[in-house]
Amino acid sequence: MQLTDISTVIVLSVILSLLFTEITGILPAGLVVPGYLTLLMKTPQAILMTLIISVLTYLIVFFGISKVTILYGKRKFIAMIIVAILLQFIIRTVVPIDYIYIAGLGAVGIVVPGLLANTVQRQGLAATFLSTGLLIAVTYGCTILLNIKIV
Repeated sequence: MQLTDISTVIVLSVILSLLFTEITGILPAGLVVPGYLTLLMKTPQAILMTLIISVLTYLIVFFGISKVTILYGKRKFIAMIIVAILLQFIIRTVVPIDYIYIAGLGAVGIVVPGLLANTVQRQGLAATFLSTGLLIAVTYGCTILLNIKIV
């Protein structure tokens, strides 16, 4: 996969996410999340682990950390990101599933579960996962139509 292919998928995802949000009012877990997950279509286990980590992150922050400290706004967002990063490191050391690092997007992949968890906290699990899943499918379909290679 070339850098231009990655950039094209991410830009396409941002445009589709903006259009979707304007039309429906539902946030698809951040503008780059559907694009990043589209790049992982060849490794569904990585997508599944990302979704699992995001749900675990939400549960830990909402039912654990927020019960012992005051979390709101940016503090809650940072808590979601930090918990997601810690969970990823723990899971990567315990579970032998190898994540695929996309060249140039390794850091983005680290924050994706936190972005998903933060959006779940704002609008609910069903709306977040359904909208993100729909945009992954549409972005992937566009990559096929535009003949963009996803490795």
